[in-house]
Amino acid sequence: MNAVTSIWRQLVRRRLWPVAVLLVAALAAVPFVLAKEPEVIPPADPIPATGTKADEAIAEPVVAKVEPQDRARRRRVLGAVKDPFEPAPPKKTKAKASAQAPAPEAPSEEPVSTGGGSPADTGGVPVDTEPAPKKTYYAAGTIIVRFGDATSEKLEKFAVRKLGPVPDDELPLLVYMGLTKDGKKAKFLVDAAIEADGDGTCRPHPANCETIELAVGETEFLDVINPEYVEDDATDPDEDQGQEQRVLASFQLDLVDIKRAGDDDVK
Repeated sequence: MNAVTSIWRQLVRRRLWPVAVLLVAALAAVPFVLAKEPEVIPPADPIPATGTKADEAIAEPVVAKVEPQDRARRRRVLGAVKDPFEPAPPKKTKAKASAQAPAPEAPSEEPVSTGGGSPADTGGVPVDTEPAPKKTYYAAGTIIVRFGDATSEKLEKFAVRKLGPVPDDELPLLVYMGLTKDGKKAKFLVDAAIEADGDGTCRPHPANCETIELAVGETEFLDVINPEYVEDDATDPDEDQGQEQRVLASFQLDLVDIKRAGDDDVK
């Protein structure tokens, strides 16, 4: 009893005596639960056999017999009545489109010739046989300029690549040096015999124009100075050699466009 008493005191001290009471009650209830007889579960109702009905359904014919009174009835069908033993009619062959199409009428006017010799036989209708023009591509940094005589209304339009002469190798009045650092202007090296005047910016000084910087849409006038010209100091202006002898030729330069990377016509 001392052992049981000491255990009970320890449970009370640790506040675990409710757990001990529950365990004792559970141990006492186990014999009563086991002594009860289990309930008998009634058997399930038997499933009726359906094999006979399925056999009867399979035995019934799918197609019913035709009675004489059924034949007397009028049947409605779609389409015209056709004899199944009649041979099929021959298929109609399509005539060629060229045979059915009416012949084109002759034109009232004579066809226009597109070149040497007689025009091609196209039914009297002139056909443009010229191929489509190919798209021109430029290198990045290429410029498009117009150049020509300053007194002429027609200026030649052409492209100039970097370090290319203007207008050509035979008369290199200017040399295209490339774009400026900001990429907004084109820089040209000016020949020593050229006197420039216009919208461009002269470097290093307007009085000493070694290079010209032009933006798109700007124009520069270039005068070719006669190297043998010597201005006369005579007081009589009639004895002076004159401006016409000093300037040998005058040209006009227009900057039309600058091709940059990312444009549709730049490769």
